[in-house]
Amino acid sequence: MSEFDDDKIEKHSSLHWDKLRASFQSSMLVDTRLSSLAESLDTENWPIKGKEETPAKYVDLTFDELRETPEMQANPERIRLLMDILEGTLAFDDPFGEMVQAEEANASGDNEVLKNLGRLQIAPEFPMALINLSPESKSLCANQKLNTLEEFADFSQNMAQHIVLAGDFRRLLNALVHVDEKTIAGYLPFRPGTKGLHLPEAIALLIDPLSTEERLGLYRRYGGQLGAEEQGLAEKAGRQRLNEVEADLRERLQPVFAWFTQERDDLRSALEYGQPIDRFFVPINDPVKETIAVRLVSDTLKRAPARGALSSVETATSTPRTGGLGALWRKLRGK
Repeated sequence: MSEFDDDKIEKHSSLHWDKLRASFQSSMLVDTRLSSLAESLDTENWPIKGKEETPAKYVDLTFDELRETPEMQANPERIRLLMDILEGTLAFDDPFGEMVQAEEANASGDNEVLKNLGRLQIAPEFPMALINLSPESKSLCANQKLNTLEEFADFSQNMAQHIVLAGDFRRLLNALVHVDEKTIAGYLPFRPGTKGLHLPEAIALLIDPLSTEERLGLYRRYGGQLGAEEQGLAEKAGRQRLNEVEADLRERLQPVFAWFTQERDDLRSALEYGQPIDRFFVPINDPVKETIAVRLVSDTLKRAPARGALSSVETATSTPRTGGLGALWRKLRGK
């Protein structure tokens, strides 16, 4: 087995490993894939694939046990990389370090995130499930039973100093702390320069995770005109895949409609009276997404139950919301 050179021996000693693994055992990211942690740090990729490749796989091992694992025995340089990933993750700044200590905040009842949500007129009960987070961050929210923005804010304020947040979970938190409207709009259906949350942006967030091929495929299916190169990309999606994407989008649209009930009802009324709804989605500012959104909403509302028959999702979770489409609809009807 190869030995570490002299300048690495001290850093990668048994004592240093024991300190690292003890610190990381209390981290919420102990079950996060090492590849994801490495990506967040913008460092060398973790070379071993598999769901089980998380810090939890290694932090219970002593340094000698770690060196004897098959993964490290053949490639001892991986020990250095593993320790760098753990150390770099632990070095993330506490997002609330610039504000107040947790105990002081708890005592005063102050919560900067909730105060900023109020300033932006973003409802604190907005569901975390409708926020554009990575699968890892959604899993973290589920594990911690964070169902709303308010619970996310309370959790973030009350978290212990040694708990580490990374990835988009941390970026969302920092954006809300510092009122970074552009970053907030990447996670929430928020329109920079305005107040509140908006249905067009909520639907755009549903479309965002689609691959380029899937977006262009739907755009072409809905009558959009593509160039030769884009046509080639659209064809890669395939009919069956696009059918699956459409079904998934319709399903994920239901809880969005359950939140934006007023806008949903106004859109349904516009469609019933033969009024175009294209203008409602202009704020998305992306022709491909706008076309998909118009068709998705139109098809979904036409398939929806009769007015007054709430879905099981809406019955359980909806809170009536007023939006900007009501004035537009009244104008269209000449009232």
